[in-house]
Amino acid sequence: MDKKTKLMAICAAGAAAILIGAGLARCAIAPSDPDPVVPVEEQSRQAEQAGESLAGYAGTTWESEDGTCTLTLSDSTIVESGEAGVQVMYYEVLSEEPDDDGLSAQISFTRSAGEAASQTLLSISDAGGWKSISCDAFALSKSYLIAEGSEAGIELSAHSPELNELLDAEDAEIASAIAQKASSASPTATLATWDGEVYIDCNEDVLTTSFHLNDAASTIVQLSLDRGSGEMSAL
Repeated sequence: MDKKTKLMAICAAGAAAILIGAGLARCAIAPSDPDPVVPVEEQSRQAEQAGESLAGYAGTTWESEDGTCTLTLSDSTIVESGEAGVQVMYYEVLSEEPDDDGLSAQISFTRSAGEAASQTLLSISDAGGWKSISCDAFALSKSYLIAEGSEAGIELSAHSPELNELLDAEDAEIASAIAQKASSASPTATLATWDGEVYIDCNEDVLTTSFHLNDAASTIVQLSLDRGSGEMSAL
């Protein structure tokens, strides 16, 4: 091979190496696909469903539609009372499945210490704005509606005055907005704690911030303020 041929071969090899190197560099710096953006409403719905739990209804009282029976729910017992007497179920939650209307829980239960445990499905759902609880194993009534006043009101824990300035609202107005969501997400919650973080959508001129309720699941409620209309709503 003469000098001219050798020189051409070296140049060709060098060019190939440059092309390969450039290809590897492009692969190395190519941006990865961005993570899909989940809308705030969907995040709130997912958080709410994740936090929905039968334990969140502990301490609530329910009434049969005809008003003749009452049911009291604790974290381990279900007590029915009525003209026919008192019936007690000792239960344990085996699994829970939240949905858009409430939740379904598979429970094991007994009525006395020596009785073999049985299993049944207990459901809590929203019936025309009223929470209802139903189960085939109930003895006095198969379904009950949550008693008026059983769902506690919401108060705000101590917080920075900047919260009121940002939302342009007093504590009572903020608590009332949170309570509208808490009444379905966590009926027994009584306190909402601000997480101190605020997000502003400058395109929509919407401010969003979050509160943690004092229930067993530490349910999250997001409060949204449309700064154009001044409308405040809980998600």
